[in-house]
Amino acid sequence: MKRILLLLSCCLFIFCAKKEHEIIGLWDVKSNYYRATYKIEFQNNRLVGKVIYYNDDTTVLKETKTDKDLFLFNLKQKSDNNYIDAVSGATKTNNQTTSITIKHKDTLEVTSYIMKKPLTEIWIRNFNNDTHE
Repeated sequence: MKRILLLLSCCLFIFCAKKEHEIIGLWDVKSNYYRATYKIEFQNNRLVGKVIYYNDDTTVLKETKTDKDLFLFNLKQKSDNNYIDAVSGATKTNNQTTSITIKHKDTLEVTSYIMKKPLTEIWIRNFNNDTHE
């Protein structure tokens, strides 16, 4: 009886365990205009995006290990392969929020808005922990 209970408990734990978010990790932006590495991680029970490195030849930013690094504050999973930045519910609509679509386990399509115009970028998973320093 104890074996059956133990086996049942193990099976329940395995099937009920939360699926890891595929977007967690280091990401390099594929851009002709700047170089950047961003990190998506859990911080204080929220899924956030942090600037690890950014260089557009006029501004260089490096990780400070403070809240100043955050640029995505509260990513929420909208569907299996889509996340939005639900910036603490400050907006009534999600028309102007950043959205991230998983195109492949190593490729993200990120759409943000600058002056109400969409900007879509491709982010590629960084396996080397190379931050372009």
